[in-house]
Amino acid sequence: MRSKLTRAGVVIGLLGSTFLFSACTTTPPAQTGETKDSGFNSLWNAYGDCKSTSDLAKATTSLDQLRSAGRLGQEKDGFILPLPNRIAHLVSTPTSRVAVDVEAMTSACALHTGELAFTQGYLDVARDLFVSIIRLHEGQHSYYAVRAKTLLAKLERGLAISFNAR
Repeated sequence: MRSKLTRAGVVIGLLGSTFLFSACTTTPPAQTGETKDSGFNSLWNAYGDCKSTSDLAKATTSLDQLRSAGRLGQEKDGFILPLPNRIAHLVSTPTSRVAVDVEAMTSACALHTGELAFTQGYLDVARDLFVSIIRLHEGQHSYYAVRAKTLLAKLERGLAISFNAR
């Protein structure tokens, strides 16, 4: 009789353990990865939308989204690590974990948006965008700065020619 009770206890224990472990492995994954991924996807979609559109308003909206993401990535408030004062100065603030260069995406989108504004006759908008790229990459010899300077010179030459024609 005792062996039957022991055997029943073992069977119940095994079934309970199996149920417990199967529930642990079949629960949906935590949503932290999805949240991070949706941020990346959102940036990538804004960049893709900006580069593929010929609508100035849509490009400007995408550019604003990329710029705001760039500003959020630069903010370092909110990271608090409780450490003794003697070692707190030795620990740096962790960097952003975005897998893309938001500054480069923003610059590429701003170039495209500036070109759209230029071809559609919004010369002040185009000039402001080109100047903002040049300022962002000041002191760097980047593609974006060189291209923005080239387009700005082209824009100013066009304005000079139109003023001389009058």
